[in-house]
Amino acid sequence: MRMTGRALGILAVLTVATQLGGCATALPLESARLDGEPRSVVLQHPASGETASVTYWRPGDGYDPAAMREIAVLFRDRRSDEVIPVDPALVDMLVELRRRVGAPPESPIRITSGYRSSATNASLARTNPNVAENSYHMRGQAADFSIAGIPPSRLAEEAAAMQRGGYAMYAHTGHVHVDTGPFRTWTPKTGEPRAPQILEAQARARANAQALAMKNGGGKGRVQVAEATVKAAKPGKPPAKPAKAPAKAAVRAAAPDLSRVRVALAQVKEMPVQKTAKR
Repeated sequence: MRMTGRALGILAVLTVATQLGGCATALPLESARLDGEPRSVVLQHPASGETASVTYWRPGDGYDPAAMREIAVLFRDRRSDEVIPVDPALVDMLVELRRRVGAPPESPIRITSGYRSSATNASLARTNPNVAENSYHMRGQAADFSIAGIPPSRLAEEAAAMQRGGYAMYAHTGHVHVDTGPFRTWTPKTGEPRAPQILEAQARARANAQALAMKNGGGKGRVQVAEATVKAAKPGKPPAKPAKAPAKAAVRAAAPDLSRVRVALAQVKEMPVQKTAKR
């Protein structure tokens, strides 16, 4: 049976909806504000430079499965390389936010954190107080993002005005979190308290490296550590020069005159011995 383009589009959306499972919705009613023209997005992962530029929705066809898969790949968990479908409502939210702040369509939406596996999320939660144990990132329903040239405060203001889901601005990192969960917000914790822990971990790593060098090389370990310390010195700084030996003339001046000593001793021997008078 041959299906029309619209029927194929509906089938593709239903397929995505089935894959999403726990996502808020596959065809959000709120996204009607974006209807009437194709929806395109440029997504970028800043750390790797990876980019996805796709038209993910077209009138009459709906969400394009191939484009949604490309978006999911960019959103993947980069620790486990795991990929799951991304909630289409989340992509619509990002696109509408880009339009509301007046950024051009070709402006990349920089995704610093997309999908997280349960293992990755648990690992991050142990060191980052801002990571929720049951994060929407684990469902493909959340994104931490920024747009070049747009203040994070502006993005947060528009997310609040949309009332589409959760949002929060992270001033200390310059990104905004949005998700397709209930409408809410919160005050993020800054990352400064973790700095001493990082320094302590670095100190432990250096101590372990030195201990390992001592164990493997015995006495050579000390030499290796010393050599590493010397190599770590500032380049181009010459070593301290040893003190110059004193000049021979200075040595002769400091030494006693032996000839005079001999004359003085001879004079003492020739002097008459004085007898002690009796009383």
